[in-house]
Parts: sequence; C-alpha cells; structure tokens
Amino acid sequence: MNTLDYQRIFHEIKNSVTLISSSLQLLEHNLPILKKECHWMNAMEEVGYLKNMILEISQTGNAEQLTLEHADINSIVQQVCIFLKDSYPGIQWNLELNPTIGKIQADSCKLQQALLNLIKNSIEAMDGHGAIKIQSNAETQNITIKITDCGGGIAPELEPKIFDLFMTSKKHGTGLGLAITRHIIHLHHGKLEFANSPGIGCTFSISLPKQS
Repeated sequence: MNTLDYQRIFHEIKNSVTLISSSLQLLEHNLPILKKECHWMNAMEEVGYLKNMILEISQTGNAEQLTLEHADINSIVQQVCIFLKDSYPGIQWNLELNPTIGKIQADSCKLQQALLNLIKNSIEAMDGHGAIKIQSNAETQNITIKITDCGGGIAPELEPKIFDLFMTSKKHGTGLGLAITRHIIHLHHGKLEFANSPGIGCTFSISLPKQS
C-alpha cells in the first residue's frame, strides 16, 4: 500500500470512531441509567482512548514531510505558551528565552506540535498546578530548548521505555505523544533527551542544528 492508501484507511477509521462516539453519547443522553453499567463505562473509556489517539495522529499529519523555512524558535515557544495559558490557569510560566539565538531551518508547524506535546506532558505531570520553566539558548553548533517541571519525575523503571510507542503512565494516555515528538526532532537532525529527578521533576531537552 502507498501513502495515499494509508491516508484513506486512516480517514475511514476516524469517521467510524467519530460516528460510534456520537451514537454512544446520544444513547447515554436518552438512557442515563447506562452510566451505572461498568461495561458501558469501559466502552466509553475505550472510545475516548481511540479518539485521543486519532487526534494526536491527525495533529501531527504526515510527519515524514517537512516544509522547511526560517523558523524563530523563541516565537514558536511563545505561541505554544499563549495557546495553553487559558486552559491551565494554575500554571506559573517562567520563560528564559535567549533573544540572540537566531533562526534555524525547520518546519514551524511540526516543531510547534512537538513543543506542545512536551509542555502538555509537563503540565499533566503536575496535575495542572505548579511552575514550568522553558529556556532557549545557543551553543556552538546547536540551539537548545529545555522544559523543566516539578511534577515528581518519571518512575525509574519507566526511563528506558519513555519514548516507546504506546508506553504511558496516564490513565487515558495514548502513549504516542513522546514517540511522535522524538520522531519530529530526529527528522530535523536534532536530539530529544531528558534528565529525570524522581520525586522532584523532569527536564526535557531539544537540541537542533543551527542554520548554516
């Protein structure tokens, strides 16, 4: 099968899951007693999981195809923060953005999605309340972005699997966000790493090559 075939299959699945979800919600509205059935609630949770998975995939789009341009990393970080601020009023935002880092050749939309995934992960690790620090800086050959939270860090036994597909510690997580994010960064010839402090928090670091 070619890329177009996969796209058609994806859209068929998306349409079917959307129809099933709408039908279940309508049925629940008409028959509230269904909420008391554990099998019903399990079905609703599974459909919700599928919807979240489809949303994450559709937001990322064709990850293999980059539309490169002169991208301003600081501007992308600020746009993502503005987008999230209203949804998470309990977050204290500490931005330390180096104004002299310059621009890079990158796909702004996909980098925005990668940063959105990482920042949302940090916010969810803190249950929507706490301080998040985002730093940008310039090194000899790279530009770095660091995202630090105080959400208690990652369980040590999960560290080797943190970027694996479908690996998640969230109740309704899809396990796609970090895997997709690392893939986007790798397509830009960059690196995505993390420094874990169990019981304290975690820092995710993106390193991207400077524009030559």
